[in-house]
Amino acid sequence: MAKYISSFITGFDSVIGVAMTRLLPGVKIINVYDGLVYYSYSGNAQNINRLSFFNNSFLVYKVYKGSSLSFDKMVSQASVPVDRGERPGTFRVRFSKENQFTKVGKQTAFVAEKIISSKNKMKVDRINPQSEYWFIIRSENIGFFGKLLRKRKTTEKALHKGELRPEFAFLMCAFAGIKHNEIICDPFAGYGAIPIQAVQSHGIGKIYVFDNDKNLVDRLNNIKTLKHCACKVSIKCEDALQLESIKDNEISLILTDPPWGYYEDIPNIEEFYNAMFKSFKRILKTEGRAVILSARKNEIVAAVKNEKGYITKHIDTLVNGKKAGIYMVQFDK
Repeated sequence: MAKYISSFITGFDSVIGVAMTRLLPGVKIINVYDGLVYYSYSGNAQNINRLSFFNNSFLVYKVYKGSSLSFDKMVSQASVPVDRGERPGTFRVRFSKENQFTKVGKQTAFVAEKIISSKNKMKVDRINPQSEYWFIIRSENIGFFGKLLRKRKTTEKALHKGELRPEFAFLMCAFAGIKHNEIICDPFAGYGAIPIQAVQSHGIGKIYVFDNDKNLVDRLNNIKTLKHCACKVSIKCEDALQLESIKDNEISLILTDPPWGYYEDIPNIEEFYNAMFKSFKRILKTEGRAVILSARKNEIVAAVKNEKGYITKHIDTLVNGKKAGIYMVQFDK
């Protein structure tokens, strides 16, 4: 059974195995590290490439363990199987240590290139190769050598300012533990990353999608994924601090990325969060929960307490390099 590693957004270690087991039947998790999962899988590698929540995925050729790993030693012990499924092409070798590309000596790089080219008659192209082979050293005293299967397709440049990455939205849905036929609400839908993932990847009952920006609401109404599930999706221009169209105790899950007060014109973020949680408490069912993404931990904790709520679990993560947290909140009613 072939072995693979895939990287994902830091902080989601607790949910990655559940998501993979559901979407990759037969997968066996060997270990989960911070932002990386090591596993075996006998199915088609294209099934791995289809998982939107992975960043980079690799077919693993060799695993190294020890507290004194070096690229010189890893290269000297590396071997590459003959790839009979592809015509000879071009490649390059990359070296990564603790999630950062690292330069190595010319001799080390030359030996690594020779090992790969001699087995598969491939030519080196360090600028625009068809394939990439990586040597990876992790802080957990483990290293990997393998072939890159998939690169993350969506880059920050392709996203609008403030738009969540699709893989982040997927993992938020996984963290929330969306139940079959659940009634969900995203009061700060923005560009629709969370509703799209909720509709695509989970058997929801209904989702209410709100934003107070009419232009964004018009855009949401034209997103194909949401239009195709119109019977399950209600999109309106509405204030999240009021949510007048939602009845008391109607929603079982609020899943949203509210403003953080760093880029928006919000005079007092503490008052804003107090009003937000008051609104959320009204519409949530007795056993309902709210899952919130924010970089304002102190303000979130204080506002939840003010509404006699409590944080049942949370994870620390990064959003575009900025520290943030995802908080699951429930309220006493």
